[in-house]
Amino acid sequence: MIEYELAHPHDRLARHFLVDPELIADLLEHYVDAGVVRLLDLKQLRCESPINVDKDLKQVVGDLRFSTVFKQTQRQSNVFLFLEHQSTVDDLICLRALDYIVKSYWEFIDTLKQQNEGRPTSFPCPIVVILYHGKRPWGMLKRMRDLIDSVPGFPQDLLDFPFFLIDLSLIPPEELKGHPALQALLETLQLGSQEKLEAGFERVTSRLTAVRSDPRAAGWMHALVRYTIALCRIGTQAIYNAFSKILDEKEAQKMATSTMQELIFEGKVLGRVEGRVEGRVEGRVEGEKDAILRFLKTRFGKIPKTICDAVNSYSDLTALQSLSSHAWTCQSLDEFEAELRSP
Repeated sequence: MIEYELAHPHDRLARHFLVDPELIADLLEHYVDAGVVRLLDLKQLRCESPINVDKDLKQVVGDLRFSTVFKQTQRQSNVFLFLEHQSTVDDLICLRALDYIVKSYWEFIDTLKQQNEGRPTSFPCPIVVILYHGKRPWGMLKRMRDLIDSVPGFPQDLLDFPFFLIDLSLIPPEELKGHPALQALLETLQLGSQEKLEAGFERVTSRLTAVRSDPRAAGWMHALVRYTIALCRIGTQAIYNAFSKILDEKEAQKMATSTMQELIFEGKVLGRVEGRVEGRVEGRVEGEKDAILRFLKTRFGKIPKTICDAVNSYSDLTALQSLSSHAWTCQSLDEFEAELRSP
């Protein structure tokens, strides 16, 4: 069975925003060396991020790759831009980036073969951008020249390529620049890494108020809410308030409800996989129980043993699905427990 996976909430959030060429162009213009950026035709940026297949035949999303052209050329595509986001410092990041470049060049060769264009006479110029959102500053960004043994007088530019680091740990929130959606993304990543997202959730989502008429705004808010719920505890009122900033009351309620239902469903799937009973009724029942308890913990914190025991005593899938809906609408654990006691 082939699945579409992203390993961490950071990956899902960054990918949702940064496949958008407008936001990538904005990121480059505000945070990467101006001398390099002015040579690129940002209007022709196109996402070409590959889908990699691992040894278990699961589709795993790789890091983002874009193509564009230099302004002073007539070629269709002669620049590969690689964007990697990191929450931890990696002194071998340049070696990983070199691996991405080499793999992309082999793909480039294969593409030309399939189009009957023969072997390339040259390869697109690689540019690598690291978007870092860890707790502490990255420090020195090691390049290939720093990792390869050499002696004075020997060429020092072995295997080097344009390599830029955007260190969000060094940028105060009030100094974030660019499109409001880009600012919301960058501050969310900052706060997520600093474990301060719960306190900053309202401020981050308020950034999207400036683009509420943009048809992409609901999708951006949806991604921010999902990421925040994955990392910390926020109440249903905060979720509704977030969507209310860009949608009318009815649509905000609908979006908030559907978002939480998605998360309940995903918890149910997780339970089936963990129980190794995928596709069987027993697995669906156990997954539903797990999803309810996870969701209640997200909303209200620690769950009393009496509620855990009561939920785990259920064996009817239909009754559990009804209980899932009540987990969304109840205003307190006492109210939820009252539903458990009702006939």
